[in-house]
Amino acid sequence: MAESDFVFAAFSEEWGFIGSFLILLLYVLVIWRILYSASLGASNFEILFGMGIAIFFMGHIIINIGMNLGLMPVTGIPLPFMSYGGSHMLTEFAGLGILMSMRKYGRSAHRDDMQNEFLGV
Repeated sequence: MAESDFVFAAFSEEWGFIGSFLILLLYVLVIWRILYSASLGASNFEILFGMGIAIFFMGHIIINIGMNLGLMPVTGIPLPFMSYGGSHMLTEFAGLGILMSMRKYGRSAHRDDMQNEFLGV
């Protein structure tokens, strides 16, 4: 079960405090980038989709690490990008791919609207 539910415990045992801190820092970076991409959305759908993806990742991270620390019950929720499982990994990458696609096509329209709104035009 070290490759699925308790992958964070196995990773922490091998890499120690610095490795655990580094993986948490990388998760914060990923969530920040998701929220930044969501803020550039051209419509409410794109913004809410990005917020949903961020909540999806944060929920899985908090529950899995809390479960590893003994603060939460063992539920079987995988840790993003680390746990073994094809369908969860496919869902993560599909969500991120859709978000990046929306960012690519929605950026310029939203940026113009935001500049006009802040400039009072």
